[in-house]
Amino acid sequence: MLELEHASLPVHIRDREAIQAIAVLKAIGCVEAEISPPLDLCSSFEDYECAVVREITPAGRTELAAEYG
Repeated sequence: MLELEHASLPVHIRDREAIQAIAVLKAIGCVEAEISPPLDLCSSFEDYECAVVREITPAGRTELAAEYG
């Protein structure tokens, strides 16, 4: 998430491991993001092609501040 803080949003991500990390951050409310195709609990992360992170939420900023000061 630290990389996202310093990026110019929106950020387009195609790496599957990074998409998985974005899905977790989205699930815990740290980022607003779209994942394509839409998240489906029956699918594997290997099925996802792209994530677009639109913003770091206030909860995400709180987590960043707690972790990095």
